[in-house]
Amino acid sequence: MTQITIPLNGIDADCLSQLEYSLSFASEEILSYNVSADGAALELALSSDEAKGRVERKVLELIERYRQRECALPKAIEFQQQRELPVIDAWSGLIERKWITPVGQGHVILRGLAAQLAGLIEDRVERIFGGAFNAERELYPATISCKTLDRIHHFTSFPEHVDFVSHLKGDLDVLNEFTKECRDGGWSPGANQGKMADNDFAICPSCCYHCYEGMENWEVEMPGRCATMVVACHRYEGANHRTMSRLRAFTQRDVVWVGHPRFVIEGRAKAEELIVQWATDWELSGTLETANDMFFTEDYSVKASFQRQQQAKKELRLNIPHENIAISCFSSNFHAMTFGKAFNIKVGGRTASSGCVGWGYERWVYAIFSQFGFDFDAWPGQLKEEFESYRRARESRK
Repeated sequence: MTQITIPLNGIDADCLSQLEYSLSFASEEILSYNVSADGAALELALSSDEAKGRVERKVLELIERYRQRECALPKAIEFQQQRELPVIDAWSGLIERKWITPVGQGHVILRGLAAQLAGLIEDRVERIFGGAFNAERELYPATISCKTLDRIHHFTSFPEHVDFVSHLKGDLDVLNEFTKECRDGGWSPGANQGKMADNDFAICPSCCYHCYEGMENWEVEMPGRCATMVVACHRYEGANHRTMSRLRAFTQRDVVWVGHPRFVIEGRAKAEELIVQWATDWELSGTLETANDMFFTEDYSVKASFQRQQQAKKELRLNIPHENIAISCFSSNFHAMTFGKAFNIKVGGRTASSGCVGWGYERWVYAIFSQFGFDFDAWPGQLKEEFESYRRARESRK
């Protein structure tokens, strides 16, 4: 193993966190990395001496990308609620109680009270947000056409996230050979080599994409329509998969508006008011603040600065004391006419705008146990009351 140190100059704290995230995708020759204690340099462990030059070039390219001042726009905090929190290792506690079970990189099974808490969150979204906007419920497949992802420029913004879907070639000899190899020695990645068909689908990286492609060439009645959906999404995030703060497979719920800009903007603003009330009711420690997506492209700073300047993206970030981080559990997004143009969606004879708000259910579960622990008598009053009421209602239906 080879160690190298690369100086960090001109990277502010916010951009540094995004640089650290992106290092997972810089090179497979990087075994591990961390920021030095004084914050002045990156310390990297490499697979070999020969990797030094290749890795240094790639890391310096990323440093330059995130050094650009356009990405260092200050956050605007619209809501903040802090309380004294204990430091609880919720990940270990959930595993110990068998309420979650890790089943692969970034994959978990929820059961017991963790699954029930996810059910409460689902129920609350359905009642409060679905009802407030008369949202039409839609059901989507978990996979999406690569042609659709290309049309909305997902591959040029988030190429590192995509989990492609394929299948074995429709060829008897290939199928026989694959079966024999698995029978003789068990499956391994090598058994797939040369036997897979071309990729034409990927697992959905975001909840709302099917909504827009499903409305292609529609003329939406004024002022627009609202839909809601739940999708099992996938995003590959490399070494960033840890605990439940970043999962590769996760459950995302969205409420989407498509129509006149005012209809979309007003719906989004109302949803932000409702999420602030939710956080207040449950006494959650965190902030609602402007944000930007983790674009992994050369034009990162342009896209990120546009989002922040236009307040096109906001996040409810909930504190995880044990990890000394805050994670995004709710996202609010205004897309302007991006998807309306991509899929020729009209309203009042003009290109429709769109926006969405979304929840990551597993993150909500993780944040609640991280903040309040496993002693339910110590949970905030309204959260405890709603949770117990939800559990009683489920029991009564059995």
